[in-house]
Amino acid sequence: MAGFIDIHNHILPGLDDGAETLVEAVEMARIALKNGITRIIATPHQNDYHHAPARETLAVTELLRAALRKEAVPVEVYPGAELRITPDLAERLEAERALPLAGSRYVLMEFFFEGAPIFSEEVVFRLRTAGWTPIIAHPERVYDIQRKPERLKKYIDMGCLTHINANSLTGELGRACLDTAIALLKRGWVDIIASDAHGAAHRPPDFTGALAVASKVIGKTGARALVLDNPARILDASTQTGTDREG
Repeated sequence: MAGFIDIHNHILPGLDDGAETLVEAVEMARIALKNGITRIIATPHQNDYHHAPARETLAVTELLRAALRKEAVPVEVYPGAELRITPDLAERLEAERALPLAGSRYVLMEFFFEGAPIFSEEVVFRLRTAGWTPIIAHPERVYDIQRKPERLKKYIDMGCLTHINANSLTGELGRACLDTAIALLKRGWVDIIASDAHGAAHRPPDFTGALAVASKVIGKTGARALVLDNPARILDASTQTGTDREG
C-alpha cells in the first residue's frame, strides 16, 4: 500500500522556523515514516519574516536527500515553498524566484491570518490565467474565514484547491481552527490534509489523529483521499523525480 503524501512541511533545516539542524530534519523524516508518510514536499516560508531563496531551497533539499540516503530512511523529499500571497506572486513564479510544489504547476499559497488581502482575487486570476493552480494553505486558521467560512467559496470557484492542517483537526490549534476545519470538510471544500510540521518535537509530521477525525466526518475513503489520492496528483504532474532529480 502506498504511503501518505505530505505537501506542507517545514523539514528543510535552517531556512525558516522549521527544522533547525540536519539531524532534526532526518528525525522528522523518521517520524513521518513511522506515521505512514513516505513522500514530503518541503515548503519553507516566503513571507515577511522568512524568505528562503529558491536556489537555497533546492540546494538544501539535495543535502537532506543525501542525508536520508546515508541514514537509510526511505522517505522522498521534493522542493517547494509556502508562499505568502503578494501582488507579484505570478511574476515571482515565472521568474523562478518562488518555487511551486515539486516542480509542478501547483502553488502553496498562504493568506494573512487576519484574512485575504484586497488584491487576492486579482492574484488568483493572474495565477490561473498563467496556468498555475493555487492551493490555499490552512484556510481554517484565517480569522475572516473562521467567522464566515463561505468567504472561501469564491476562491474555490476560481479554481483554487485547499488544504487543512492535521493539527487543526486534532484540536491542537484551538477550537476555532477545529470547528472551521470540520465545517469546511462538511461542505466538501477540503482537497488535502497536510501536516505543516515544524519540528521533531513541536508539530511533528503525523496524520493519525486527523485521519480519525476526518473519517468520522466524511468517511474513511474520503479521508484517505485527502492524504494520498489528491496529493498524488501534484506529484504526478511534477517534473521532480525524487533523488535523481537534476539541479
